[in-house]
Amino acid sequence: MDFAQILQYANVIFRELWQRKFSVLTAFALVSFAVLVVGMFWPSKFETSATIYADNQNILGPLLAEQAKQSKVEDRTKVVREKLYSPSLLAVVAKKVYGAKTEETPSSMANYISTLRAKIKVKSIGSGYMSIGFSASSADEAYQGLNAIIDTFIRTSSDEQRAESREAFLFIDNQVKQYKEQLVSAENKLKEFTARNFDGRDTDVSSSIQRLRNQIEELKISIDEDEITLKALQQQISKESEFAATTKKVDAYAVRLAELESTLSSLLLTYTEDYPDVITLRYQIADLKRVIEQEAFERAIAQENKGEPRELEEGSEVLLNPLYQELRSRISQVETSIQAKQKRLTVLDGLLINEFDRRQRVAERGAVEAELVRDYDVTKKIYEDMLERKEKARLSMTLNIEGQGVTYRIQEPPLPPLMPSGLRFIHFVLVGPVLGILFVIGLAVAYVLLDPRIRFASSIYAMDARVLAVIPHVNTPLTQRLRRSDMVVCGILALAIFAAYTGLAVAFHMGVLL
Repeated sequence: MDFAQILQYANVIFRELWQRKFSVLTAFALVSFAVLVVGMFWPSKFETSATIYADNQNILGPLLAEQAKQSKVEDRTKVVREKLYSPSLLAVVAKKVYGAKTEETPSSMANYISTLRAKIKVKSIGSGYMSIGFSASSADEAYQGLNAIIDTFIRTSSDEQRAESREAFLFIDNQVKQYKEQLVSAENKLKEFTARNFDGRDTDVSSSIQRLRNQIEELKISIDEDEITLKALQQQISKESEFAATTKKVDAYAVRLAELESTLSSLLLTYTEDYPDVITLRYQIADLKRVIEQEAFERAIAQENKGEPRELEEGSEVLLNPLYQELRSRISQVETSIQAKQKRLTVLDGLLINEFDRRQRVAERGAVEAELVRDYDVTKKIYEDMLERKEKARLSMTLNIEGQGVTYRIQEPPLPPLMPSGLRFIHFVLVGPVLGILFVIGLAVAYVLLDPRIRFASSIYAMDARVLAVIPHVNTPLTQRLRRSDMVVCGILALAIFAAYTGLAVAFHMGVLL
C-alpha cells in the first residue's frame, strides 16, 4: 500500500466519520466517561518501604572466630522473605494492624494473613542490605502496617536466635553426657579385657619366638661342634697308651746328649770341623742318638702289646700317661656338655611350642582387642569433638543473648507515602479522551476495510473492467452551508462533552462525588 492509497483511505474514513458525526460524538463521550468512571472506582495504592541491614560483623567476630559460631546466613534475602511470609509472624502483624477484625470468623485470620503476604515485597539492594516494601489502600495503613511488620520481624528474629542457640546448647550438652557414658563404658571394657589376658601383644610373641629360634639354632650348631670334637678326641685317645714307661738311663742319655751338643757348639766357635776334639764329639753324639732310638723302638713295641709295659730294666719305673689322662678328661667334659645342651634344646623346643600356642591365643584375642580399642578411640574422638562444640554453642548462646549474633537493624526507617503509586485518577482523566478518539477512529477504519462497496477506481481496474470516468464529490453552496452549521453544532456538543467531563473529574478530585 503506497502513500497515495493511504491518503485515499484517510479521506474515506474522515468522510464516514463526518457523515455519522453525532454517532461518533456519542461513542467518544461514552468511552471517555466510561474510562473516567473506571478511574473513579480504581483503588488507590500507597507504597512505602524501609531498608534493613543484617549485621553479623561486630568487635567480637575476629576475637572469637574459631571459638564461637556466630549466626551466619549466606542468602539473607531468602531467609528474611521466608520469615516475613511465615503465618506466625503475619498473624501477630494482622492483630496489630486490623485489631479485633481478625477474630470475627475462623477464616478471618487466614484471609488477613493472605492479604498481608500479597502486600509485602522483599528485595536485596546490596551486601547485607534489604528493602522491605508494603502497599495499602491508604497512606496511614501502609505506614503503620510496615512499621508493625518491621518491629515484629526484628523482635521475632532476635527471640528465635536466642531460642535456637539455647536449644542447640542443650542438645549438644545432652549428647556430651551420653558420649561420656559411652566412653567410660568402652574404657572399662578395655581395662577388663586387658586384665583378663596376660599373653601380651603379637609383637612381643613374635620377638620371643624369634629369640627362641635363634637360641635353638645356636644350640644345635654348638652340639654339632661338640660331637665333632668328641669324635676327634676319641680317635686321638685310641692312639695313646694309658701307661708310660720311663727309665733313669734314658734320662741320663738325654742329659748327656744335651751336654755334648752344647760342648760341640762351643768348640765350633773356635775350631774347624776337622779338629780332633770336634770329630770325637760328633762320634759320641751319634752313638747316644742310636742308643736313644733303640730305647724308643722298644717302647713302641711295648705299647703295641695292648698297653702292657715290657719288663722294666734295672733302675726304671711305671707312670700314667698324662696326655691319655688329659684326653679322657676332655672327652668326659664334652660328653657332659652335649647332654646338657641336648636337655636345654628339649626345653627350648617346648618353650617354642608354647610360644606358638600363645601367638594363636593372641591372634584370636587381637580381633576383640582391636574392636574394643577402635570403639574407645572413636567414642573418645567424638566426645572431645562434642566438648568443643558444646563450648562453641555456649559462647554462641551468650553472643546471641548479648545481641552479638546476626542482628537486623533499620538502616532507613519507613516514611508515610505522600502520593499513591501505580495508576492514579489523573491518568484515567488524561487517557479517557485519547481512548475515546482511538475507539471511534478504530471503528471507522474497521468499517471501511470490511465494507464491500467499491470506493476506489483501482478496485474496478482490479476486476478487468473499463472505467469511463471518475466523478468526484461536488460541494454546492447549500452543502457548504449545511456543513458549516453541522460543524457549529458538533463544536458546541464537543465543548459540552468536554465541560461535563472536566467538571465530573474536578468534582471527584475535590471530593464532591463519592
